[in-house]
Amino acid sequence: MNQALTESRLRHWMQELGPRLIRLSAGICRDAHQAEEIVQEAFVKLWKQPPEVGEVAYLSWMRRVVTNLSINALQRTKRPGTLPEFSSDPALRCRDDSDHRREMQEDLNLVRQGMEDLDESKRAILMLRAQEQLSYEEIAQHLGIPVGTVMSRLNRARTALLEAMKQQRDETDANPMVFEFRKYKQA
Repeated sequence: MNQALTESRLRHWMQELGPRLIRLSAGICRDAHQAEEIVQEAFVKLWKQPPEVGEVAYLSWMRRVVTNLSINALQRTKRPGTLPEFSSDPALRCRDDSDHRREMQEDLNLVRQGMEDLDESKRAILMLRAQEQLSYEEIAQHLGIPVGTVMSRLNRARTALLEAMKQQRDETDANPMVFEFRKYKQA
């Protein structure tokens, strides 16, 4: 039988899961403010009717609810957004070399732009694998699909991301202003 969730336990779960769920939602819907609202809505759902099996399932249940709410929000608005900034990422600060930082920033911008060009289902499955670091089995359980389907969808999503990044790089390389800047910088 489903046990009611106390305020103190809800507060605990909000502190425990809130930040990672906001990051997941923001990665999917590309809007930090909207992600906070989505996670808040998910916690209201948890408060009103927690999963039957109890607290052991809260993480996977909440991850699924947030993923679905984020995709639904995108489908309702169909507005372009921007990915949250990841400037605090230690990978961007690994060397003080300005050329290295510039190259890493260019690569990060390509990934961001590529992710923006993907449809929400591809972006969601990539976020579950890369950001949430879920296994194929966990993603399958989370989305309610077979593991083989997860593998093929991830493959298609990665291929689409690489293609979007390649197209973005080709467009940048074809821009004469960028070419002249690179030529000047190498001299």
